[in-house]
Amino acid sequence: MSPMSWVGVAFILLGVFLYFSDMDIDLDVYPAVDVPGIGGGICAIIGTLLLFDDLRIGAGLSLAILLLVTARLVVRYRVTRFRRYPGRVEALVGETGYTTTPLEPRGSVQMASELWSAVSDSGDPIEQGVEVMVVEVDGLTLKVFKPDGT
Repeated sequence: MSPMSWVGVAFILLGVFLYFSDMDIDLDVYPAVDVPGIGGGICAIIGTLLLFDDLRIGAGLSLAILLLVTARLVVRYRVTRFRRYPGRVEALVGETGYTTTPLEPRGSVQMASELWSAVSDSGDPIEQGVEVMVVEVDGLTLKVFKPDGT
C-alpha cells in the first residue's frame, strides 16, 4: 500500500466519524446542525479519490457518498422545515415565579427578572408574594395558578 493509500484510509475513517458524530443531536434544539455530516462527506470523498488508483472506482464511490450526504441533508431539511420552535415567551409555560401584586384575578408576576401581566387561571384571587406557575401564554399575559402546597 502506498503512503497515499494510508492517507486515503485516514480520510475515509475521519469522514465516517464526522458523518455519524452529529446523528444523535436533538433536532428540536439544534435544527440546523449538520456541519460535521457535510465535512464527513467531503473527507470521505477525498479519501476515496486518494485510496483508489482507478479513477472509475474512486469516482463511483465518491458519487455514492455524495448521494448519501445529499439524501441526509434533504431528510433533515424536511424534518425541521415546518416544525414550530417555541419562542422565549412560550418557553415560560411550566416555569414558576412570584406575584408582585395581588391577582384579583389580574395583576403582575415576576418571572426570573422580568415583570409580566398575569391572570389567575381559575379566576380566584391570589395574594401578593405567592409562588405561581405558568400554565398558558395569551399574547403577553401569563395565565398562572397557585400550585398545591404553597
